[in-house]
Amino acid sequence: MLADSQARVKALLFNDTSSEGHHGCHLVMQQIYTLAEQAGMDILRSCPMHHNWQTDEQLQADIRAADICLVNGEGTMHDDAPLALRYGALARYCKEHGVPCFLINSVWQNNDRLNADAPCFTRVFVRDVLSQAALGELGVAADVVPDLTLSYEYKASASPRRGLLINGSVITERLREAWRVSRANTQLRYVSIRTVAPLQLGKGFDMYLRKNLRKRLKAYRRMAASYLHRYPADLPNSRIDKLRWRYAVLSPKRFLALLRRSEGAITGRFHLVTLCLVTGTPFYAIPSNTHKIEALLAQVGLSGRLRLSYENAVSDARAIAFSEMEQAHIERLLQEARVQAREMFAAMAQVARSRREAA
Repeated sequence: MLADSQARVKALLFNDTSSEGHHGCHLVMQQIYTLAEQAGMDILRSCPMHHNWQTDEQLQADIRAADICLVNGEGTMHDDAPLALRYGALARYCKEHGVPCFLINSVWQNNDRLNADAPCFTRVFVRDVLSQAALGELGVAADVVPDLTLSYEYKASASPRRGLLINGSVITERLREAWRVSRANTQLRYVSIRTVAPLQLGKGFDMYLRKNLRKRLKAYRRMAASYLHRYPADLPNSRIDKLRWRYAVLSPKRFLALLRRSEGAITGRFHLVTLCLVTGTPFYAIPSNTHKIEALLAQVGLSGRLRLSYENAVSDARAIAFSEMEQAHIERLLQEARVQAREMFAAMAQVARSRREAA
């Protein structure tokens, strides 16, 4: 039998976003599993994003029996969102039962009620310095580890870059602007970050397979139906979901390859910015619904990549290529992100093992 210091750590993961249907979330979850495995963790159950642990007695029992709980914060922990408050309550529950609970890969912004639960997390790892500062004002120390998509090492052969991509935003009016601009500029190709939910087994929730099967079937129907509609430049809100399916690239491999061979991308999506960084694709970014894009660009030294509108970004498209200095900043970020992600998981695993030895 392995000594406690070497035994595998039994972990529960919360806010699994892999069924949410976009490439950024899928890659985040892939990296969490990869990094956990490397650190000697076994994720016994991975709780879907909207599953309520507070009404699941078996899950509560599993929490009490776990070595550690991990909360994948992503873009959830802001503005006292109901889901954010649920994970704050989870941290409090874990603390009451002596189970280490870590918030990882998270934003933290514009909270009030949620702030009371911040000290209940054993340790907090946020994606940006602005979130770190917000927690610091509460007296809660937080470490900055860049978004976990940035820990992914993308390998592809070099090829000529051609054409510009344009992508929408989580903000409806921003997305409509992106589409309107794309229709007025024939050199732009509109692309969606949406994809289908993966078929998943072994995550500790029987609902995963059924839920994702339903989502996949619904997605394929929506994608097929999306080709039956017209998409005028002044896009009505009723066509937005259809537009996302019409211009989706379902395969993660093909999606990343599309970025890699493109001359540049203009986007209002945080994870498309991170995937551009991973693939070395020049970009301009439009602000989103939290400070996440601005904070990331400031951290990398790419604040000059921010544009206030899609029209401004398109007008600057001829200068979209990265400078040598920007390329150096990006390479340093990616190297540091990989190291910091591994260190974060190793540190969490060590807390669990130390707790086990002390028991």
